[in-house]
Amino acid sequence: MEKFIALGMLLVTAGLAVITVGIAQSLLHTRSAESETDVRAGGVILIGPIPIVFGTDRSMVVLSIAGALLLLAAYYVWRRG
Repeated sequence: MEKFIALGMLLVTAGLAVITVGIAQSLLHTRSAESETDVRAGGVILIGPIPIVFGTDRSMVVLSIAGALLLLAAYYVWRRG
């Protein structure tokens, strides 16, 4: 049980750090009205053992698959220990 508490605290801290960095970058990055932005997104939805992968371009789909495999490997390592 203590492992889950520590893992939860670590994930919350990492999430807050990512949010803080994102806010800092958006505040420091000045955008002009004429600039074009390239937005890319991707993700994975796991419904049981079946992954549903989506993305706006091929590189984001590959990155999402790699992230899903990393999470699955971490889960199996965590369950064995």
